[in-house]
Amino acid sequence: MPLIIKGKMIDRGTPMICVPVVHSKKADIIESVDALVDAGVEMIEWRADFYEALLDEEELREMLQILRNKTAETILLVTVRTDAEGGNVHLEEEARIALLEQMAKCHCADLIDVEYFTYRDPKSLIHTLQMHGALVIASHHNFTKTPSTEEMLQRLETMAEADADMVKLAVMPQKIKDLLDLLEVTEEFKFRNKDVPLVTMSMGRIGMLSRISGEIFGSCVTFGADHVASAPGQLNHKDLEETLAVIHRYYEV
Repeated sequence: MPLIIKGKMIDRGTPMICVPVVHSKKADIIESVDALVDAGVEMIEWRADFYEALLDEEELREMLQILRNKTAETILLVTVRTDAEGGNVHLEEEARIALLEQMAKCHCADLIDVEYFTYRDPKSLIHTLQMHGALVIASHHNFTKTPSTEEMLQRLETMAEADADMVKLAVMPQKIKDLLDLLEVTEEFKFRNKDVPLVTMSMGRIGMLSRISGEIFGSCVTFGADHVASAPGQLNHKDLEETLAVIHRYYEV
């Protein structure tokens, strides 16, 4: 069965575009979210690791509640990306777990990102967040290289076996073959796991094709930039929307 959030079907047809918000100031975050909602963006990722008050429990709760109210019809993904996986904060595991549990208990995020392989017991964490009502994206990011096809497929399978609601893999290509390997893994995983929503991307200029070909290979969400990209190779979300629409029109025939 496809994943449905706020009446929006994920994992069917054209990949959903998710636009990250990476500001540090509350006012800038709110302004960006308002503009994206007005533009009709279906999914917004709040990169909370950029938020200057991330570790202030009261301020964080207030910010989450504001975003929940503003995204009543927009899917809200909340991410605390660590420096180990290309993010903006360095936090010990216990502090990260506490943050994610706080976010889940707030019932403000539709999806919460879990950097799967940075935890000692990620499966338990995922189940805890789900118990509090959150949907979870289990993710892994490699900003250095593209691992072997065997390793990439194994990481995806491991995350899927932990009962995550979605699985995500992002890797850095050094050559065209790396991009092709990522696409091969995407197709193979989706063939084996038809009911698991999958998000994959090859980053940077070389990996651009992976951001527009999800409908063909099996990746159901793609990330597009607004004014500031959160990862190398992100296309502007408006250009991405036009490109995906063209691909869908011809692929659907």
